[in-house]
Amino acid sequence: MKKLLIFTGMALATYSTRYAMIAALGREMPPLLRQWLRYVPVAVLAALIAPAALAPQGELELGLHAWAVLAGAAVAWCTRNVLLTILSGMTAFWLLRAIGM
Repeated sequence: MKKLLIFTGMALATYSTRYAMIAALGREMPPLLRQWLRYVPVAVLAALIAPAALAPQGELELGLHAWAVLAGAAVAWCTRNVLLTILSGMTAFWLLRAIGM
């Protein structure tokens, strides 16, 4: 019963914060806010990937994963292409792993 109350409370908290934003802005978002929100998915993805790749044990490690992320980030910066970014990062990872790094 306690878990059900926690789940219900979290669902209400999530729903209310999302609904409040929609209700406050109405149907049309200001252009500045729309432009700002375009960067949210990229920032969230980077926040999820960077700690796992650069500090898997809680301390900075410049190993195989870090170099693969760096290669992918360089391609992302130059091309702005998601598919090329993923392919370059994975290719760098596989090549570095094959040479025993």
